[in-house]
Amino acid sequence: MVSRQRAAHMERMEEDGKKLSRIHNLDESKIILATCAHDLFRDTNPDKLLKIASVWKLQITKEERYLPLLLHGKIASEYIKRRFSVDDAEILDAISYHTSGIPTNSKIVKALVVLDTTEHGRKFDGVKKLREIACKSLDTGYDAVIKNKIAYALIHDLLILEKTVQTWNYLKGLSS
Repeated sequence: MVSRQRAAHMERMEEDGKKLSRIHNLDESKIILATCAHDLFRDTNPDKLLKIASVWKLQITKEERYLPLLLHGKIASEYIKRRFSVDDAEILDAISYHTSGIPTNSKIVKALVVLDTTEHGRKFDGVKKLREIACKSLDTGYDAVIKNKIAYALIHDLLILEKTVQTWNYLKGLSS
C-alpha cells in the first residue's frame, strides 16, 4: 500500500517512537500501531481518497476537498478501525490528525505528530532542535512542532490548516 520511501519513513518513526516511549513512559504498543498505520494511504491517488472518504461517509472539510491528500490520516484511522477493530480513541485520533495536530492532552497524539515531523530521516533547518526539545518534554515538543508547521506554511505560502490553528490557540490557553 505504500512506496519504499514511505515504508522507510514509517520504520524510522517506529524506531524513534520506541525511544520516545521509553523517555516519556508512553504505551509503546500504541505508538508502534500509530506509526505503522498513519501513512498507509499517503501514496493513494487524491481522487481515490475522496471516493473512499465518501463511501465510508467520513466528514470532508473544505481543506480536504481542496487538497484531498489531507484525507490520508482520517482514512488510515478508519481503515484500522474497520479492518482490525481498533477502537482506542488515542490511536485513532493520533492517526487522523498526525498532519495537523489537534487540541488535546493525549501523549500518544502528541508523540505521533512530533515523530512525523522529527523522525531521524528528516532534514530541515531546526529539526535537530525540535528533536532535542521533544526528548526533554513531549508537551513542549508538541508546541514547538505546531509552531514550526505554522511558520513553514507562512514562509512557503501554503494553507494553514484549521485544526493546526485551533491547536495553536488551545496551546496558548484558548479552550476549544
